[in-house]
Amino acid sequence: MIVAFDLEGTLIDAELFPALGEKLGNKAQLDDITNRAMKGEIDFTSSLHQRVGLIKGLSISEAQRIAGSLSLSHGAEETVSGVKRLGGVPIIVTGGFDILAHRAAYLLGIEYVCCNKFKLQDGCITGIHPPIITGKGKAEKLLGLASWLGVKPDQCVAVGDGANDIEMMRATGLSIAYNGRPKVRETAKKSVEGGDLRYILPIIEEFASTTHEQDYLVNQIL
Repeated sequence: MIVAFDLEGTLIDAELFPALGEKLGNKAQLDDITNRAMKGEIDFTSSLHQRVGLIKGLSISEAQRIAGSLSLSHGAEETVSGVKRLGGVPIIVTGGFDILAHRAAYLLGIEYVCCNKFKLQDGCITGIHPPIITGKGKAEKLLGLASWLGVKPDQCVAVGDGANDIEMMRATGLSIAYNGRPKVRETAKKSVEGGDLRYILPIIEEFASTTHEQDYLVNQIL
């Protein structure tokens, strides 16, 4: 079993770009673009270019400092540990950026991370390194890793909150909207609201139990 977590709004209790906007004085604009992208009202790639354009010139060291101030979601550590206890592989698959994703992975003990990366010049942010991980890219990254690890797509779980998680959710055996936007809740097989990521653990436990039973029956028949 692989459990693919989105980052911002899922493992991290904040969004990076609005936080960077606090420093630059354009938080409201960045917040608006981020929210519209997560609702699926505007194209994710276009929104990402817009947002990066608004922070262009910010030093990467300052961006890293701000990213380091963002907190893990309540219950994130216990949830990731719970996935491991069930024999699952937790991964991060995000359209967000490395300065936040790699920090979360380090704090949570997650080995596999798929994320975007800032393009730099003279220590300042100038753009995005291609290829950009979009909603489609998130699904492709998850399925590629699953194939490499020998895990079937229907043995994978996707957890997220934004519109760019929808394609990843459609590719898995279980999808969970965690404080999801309306379009995400409509797509996901399960929906959880609240301020504690641990609320999703019973759902994953039930899925893991069912998956193990199915594997056992197949092995008995073979």
